[in-house]
Amino acid sequence: MKKYSTLFLAFSVFSGTVAGQTSEGDSTVVIVSGQEAALAYNQGITEFNGGDYNAALKSFSSAISYNGKFFQSYYNKGITELKKNLDKEALKDFTDAIALSGKKAEYYLARAIAYSRLGNYTEALRAVQKAESLKYSPDKIKYFYGYVYFLQGDYKKAQQAYTEAVNTNPKYAYAYCDRAAVHIRTGNFKAALDDYETALHIMPGESYIYVLRAWAKTHSNNFSGAMSDVNTAILMDKEKELEYLNERANIYAKFKKYKLATDDFKACIAKNPDFADTYINMGNMFMEQKKYAEAEKYYTLALEKDNFNIAAYNNRANAKELQFDLKGAASDRQIAENLLKQKK
Repeated sequence: MKKYSTLFLAFSVFSGTVAGQTSEGDSTVVIVSGQEAALAYNQGITEFNGGDYNAALKSFSSAISYNGKFFQSYYNKGITELKKNLDKEALKDFTDAIALSGKKAEYYLARAIAYSRLGNYTEALRAVQKAESLKYSPDKIKYFYGYVYFLQGDYKKAQQAYTEAVNTNPKYAYAYCDRAAVHIRTGNFKAALDDYETALHIMPGESYIYVLRAWAKTHSNNFSGAMSDVNTAILMDKEKELEYLNERANIYAKFKKYKLATDDFKACIAKNPDFADTYINMGNMFMEQKKYAEAEKYYTLALEKDNFNIAAYNNRANAKELQFDLKGAASDRQIAENLLKQKK
């Protein structure tokens, strides 16, 4: 499966994306010194909302250059960096936002996400505890404990935290979805399907929940059910068609329907030839078929689109190793390790 991770990003400058279950962020401008900062900030909000994260980063940075104390811009710049998996940079911006804002609970929770992604779970839990001490919403506090425990691999504590979240707020769809992710990790696919069903009753218009449930059905070896859900998602949300076609292709590959998977991958490439994930997914499909030279070719194509893609380097190393190119495999692994160190 691609990178839904089934854990949602948890914040957005606007609510209602695959990542918006706790806060609307700072989506309106406060009074700041200088019209330029406010204009750049508003532009960043618009760009983020439209999915243009590179442009949003530039706009939020511009706002900060005009007004170095514009803490909302630091916060939303950090949220944008989380979207782009720039976790180290996001952590710095959240820390700056906290120093300037007078300690807002949402900012500590955002910092908890960055710490968790960087593997510093002790500091992540401290950040959640700080937000809790600031009397933030109890159901969301429980949710964030679950988030940290999930990434830490403590599925028992994660499930308990998500259960406490939904017990506090029975309409908390995101917590049901993430508890379902715990169930999948622990092999309880029936419980996962039940949680996704509950989430869809609460938020029937959220297409990505159908995709998540499609994967739960895939794990349960229910091909027709998985196809029904992912096709529903594609029909519901044309803006995410590229992502969902990739997901459908991955599901086809999981069921060894490689011709159908290839057709979907090629359709994705036709729609967006620069989307590296499609090439990585195709490489993975060829690896499953033990077609290692073909796999290497697609990992290389992915790196031509994104030369900093750690997964592509790691996977290409595996393909090279299985072709007895040990020197090439070692080189790719070293590059991947260096890139990972840079992220941390």
